[in-house]
Amino acid sequence: MALEKTSELVWLYVKRRPFIKEMLKYDFVNYSCLARKLSNEMFGAQSNFYAVKAALMRLSTKIRKKENDMESKVLKILKNTNISIKNKVVVLISNVQLKINSISSVKSGNFYTYIAEQREVNKLTELSSKNIISIEEDLNLFILSSTPDIENTPGVISTILHMLATEGINVSEFISSYTDTLFVIKEADSARVYEMLSSLTK
Repeated sequence: MALEKTSELVWLYVKRRPFIKEMLKYDFVNYSCLARKLSNEMFGAQSNFYAVKAALMRLSTKIRKKENDMESKVLKILKNTNISIKNKVVVLISNVQLKINSISSVKSGNFYTYIAEQREVNKLTELSSKNIISIEEDLNLFILSSTPDIENTPGVISTILHMLATEGINVSEFISSYTDTLFVIKEADSARVYEMLSSLTK
């Protein structure tokens, strides 16, 4: 099989597996072990072992250069980002439009999703409450205010989401609007999230 074809297949394999890509980026990988695994999975034999290993090593170098360039741009954006937090927030999903003073609202298909303060939800009438499909309470809203450069800088949001995901933290809702990025997080996770975000914005 041509080396170009092997390299292309290796790239497709890695691209679909972000954690392997991350390991290659930091050179935290046993190339021989990974090449054997890929050879078996992609070709069903070890006949392409050396070509796969060479492709992985070239790819690692390429990823490091590209990711390091992108990372420096992302960190520059984050260091100029301000964090604010609003507590006692709820996420409410309804099958009809509600008369509620929300922080944010989105209509998608047949449903309406609202991010609102708890006190606003408490004002809903019994009739409106009957149309609520789900409501998640005990949440905090993180608001990240960045410079306009965030609009043309890929990787800022994915960096934050990846960081939270690797710590096992779920994002209940996520909204991006121009220079503002909003994350809704469980109150129990908020202290950890603030600590992590602060480390990026200092």
